Amino acid sequence: MQTETLENQDSLLAPINAVAELIDREIHAKTLEQINVLAREYEIRNAPEVALFLRENNFLLDLLEDIPSKLKKFFGSKSKLALELLSEPDFPSSREIFVLVLTEEEAEQARNKMNKFDEKWWLEQLDRARCKLNVSLEYI
Repeated sequence: MQTETLENQDSLLAPINAVAELIDREIHAKTLEQINVLAREYEIRNAPEVALFLRENNFLLDLLEDIPSKLKKFFGSKSKLALELLSEPDFPSSREIFVLVLTEEEAEQARNKMNKFDEKWWLEQLDRARCKLNVSLEYI
């Protein structure tokens, strides 16, 4: 009798499990596709850690796809961007992904452009970032 109950439960759960597996595959496939798109836009540093972080925080993927075109309006179409996962030394669990604008410009000029980017677009996106993403400059 107990075996029949378990078999009935299994047969009822089978379609649910199949749907769950399909959704899981689709989400992972979409995530991998988006990460491949990001690889064309960004120099990805510590790539395995970045990929794992983005898999855990996949809500960032759409935002990361939007950022390059917005930054290029301020820094030019040939701007180079990098993605790097960083954490505070005192708080290793507070990991955050950084979009870095790689620039050779004078600090004041680059900072002015970044301030305009912040004012015109980035500050309105902070809710989307959920304290897991930041945009900054890296002088090269």
